[in-house]
Amino acid sequence: MKVPQAQFSNNSSVHRRRWYHILTVVSLTLVFGLFQLRLASSSTNTPPSTPEFYHNISTSRLCGSVSHSGHIGLAGDSEQSPKRSFFWYFEAEEDPWDAPIILTVGGGPGTSGLMNPLFGQSACLVTEHGLSENPNRWTQKHNLIALDHPIGAGFSYGSRVNSSHAAALDAYDFLQKFFVLFPHLSGNKFFVSGGSYGGVYVPHIAIVIHEENQRILEKNSYKRVHINLDALILSNPFTSPRAHFSWLLQYRCSDHHIYNTTDCDRLYSLLPKCLDSIELAFQEPTVKNRVASSKLCYDGLNADLHGTVQEDIRRKCIPQNDAPDACHPEFNWIFKALNDSDTRQTLGVPSHLEYVPINMQVNAEFHEAGDLIQQHHLLYPPLIAAGIRLLHYIGMQDANCPWPGTVSFLNLLPTTFRDEFNTAPELPWPSEEAGTVRSAGLGAGNVTLILLREAGHFTVKDQPALAKTIVEHWVANEPFL
Repeated sequence: MKVPQAQFSNNSSVHRRRWYHILTVVSLTLVFGLFQLRLASSSTNTPPSTPEFYHNISTSRLCGSVSHSGHIGLAGDSEQSPKRSFFWYFEAEEDPWDAPIILTVGGGPGTSGLMNPLFGQSACLVTEHGLSENPNRWTQKHNLIALDHPIGAGFSYGSRVNSSHAAALDAYDFLQKFFVLFPHLSGNKFFVSGGSYGGVYVPHIAIVIHEENQRILEKNSYKRVHINLDALILSNPFTSPRAHFSWLLQYRCSDHHIYNTTDCDRLYSLLPKCLDSIELAFQEPTVKNRVASSKLCYDGLNADLHGTVQEDIRRKCIPQNDAPDACHPEFNWIFKALNDSDTRQTLGVPSHLEYVPINMQVNAEFHEAGDLIQQHHLLYPPLIAAGIRLLHYIGMQDANCPWPGTVSFLNLLPTTFRDEFNTAPELPWPSEEAGTVRSAGLGAGNVTLILLREAGHFTVKDQPALAKTIVEHWVANEPFL
């Protein structure tokens, strides 16, 4: 596959952009090229003036956008025992040196962080024919860092962890090193975005950033880059296990009749045991209790979907044994696009790595550690108290992470904005047919919920133009109404 190359017009603004990108590439070449831009050895073999950690960075122009990609070695990394995060950083088209930064991660656990970017966030959009330019890219106004998180997801490889907190420490380590390589971005406003199991990853990453920022302010000798964390962006997340499972059967049995009556009666009889097991795991948070609760709830409250696609209940599809991804062809498109030899060479991916959309070994390890059943949502109140804003934009056609569970935990979230949020009206936005917005706080809000009627689990894929509008309002802190 030949990667699409940019075409320049003759107007002056495009010429200015062209010269900017030329200067950017030249400057990066001067910085990194002198010391082997693609380092094939560990940091111990790099010149003293280069950062003392493994980094292998490629600069390219894909889908009409300047981007940088490669691996950064995390704490403990060595040639004998690697621990390397893969990222793909897309420069903003408008004022990239000062534009806000959005870090986007995947779900799963074990899903590649490149999925949502290639579904509609980044300059590159995946299609059945490969990568093409995305007309609804978030990168028009924002720098976007797609991170394969945690280690083991996507192209990230090496020593793995099995908890969201440990993974968040790795993400923080990655960001510190990223800002060493791209120091001109270190003062820019910073946002963290995720969906599905990203609803667990995002609050953990945010709380680590916030706590480390506090240590930087308290200790002049604490040599870290202060990350200008401004707000969080969540789409169709799993965050609060109790809220999720409390409302799961309401959505699948009563609201939409996805399961048949016999299965619903059986599952409702198991629901009290599920909720009790969650409460026990909260009171006595041992791995044994968390794993037992996860198996009882996550595995036990499922039944035959009768052809309904869980991630978008408007669709019908029954996957065949010889084509398990038939209901989500985009997974195969991404697999093919990112394993294409030309694309891999452009992105600087070592030949020994194969891209997979979701690493089931990572998934199993997180479940076996009981990472699922914890009160992840309680990481939000101290962040909100510190002025970090929280947005959820939710596709209502999703039976994987149904919207009532998210609304439930947001209604009960113990913050100073709870009363205002609970009494705020749900107003049509951008139209009655499209969805509603509810918000507490000034501007775009400190706690904001947007429900989208015509989107499922992959909100950015289903409503790409609307998702872009939402994110641009949110990052600029402009009122939705």
